[in-house]
Amino acid sequence: MVGLLGGVDEGEQDPASEGSGGVLPAVSVRALRGPAVRRLLVLRREGKLTTGQVRSAADVLGVRERAVWRWLAVAERDEAAAAAPGERASYYGRFTVNDEIRALLGLWRGNVAAVHRELTARAARGEGGAAF
Repeated sequence: MVGLLGGVDEGEQDPASEGSGGVLPAVSVRALRGPAVRRLLVLRREGKLTTGQVRSAADVLGVRERAVWRWLAVAERDEAAAAAPGERASYYGRFTVNDEIRALLGLWRGNVAAVHRELTARAARGEGGAAF
């Protein structure tokens, strides 16, 4: 049996564990997902991984079994994903709403097309700013 601890993703929490609270803070438990997934990945590559082990891991991690299988599938394709299973992948160039975008949305009364035109015009003038 594999000893595992981990955290909970929104939407992936087992209904039975809702509100049960754990011994460790959620951030600590979440940090232990990576080692758990890497261990399961090693077992899978050796042909020794069982459904029972995945179920146990999911139970200990406070997530559904399907989430653990999904994390394993992603980790097999991208070894770096095993470091933080269940976390959103971050990559350069990802658009994020920052304070400047919020201010422009307020100025343009929520008109996203107008904000886009404004940002495009700024970029054309070489005024990229924090939004780009």
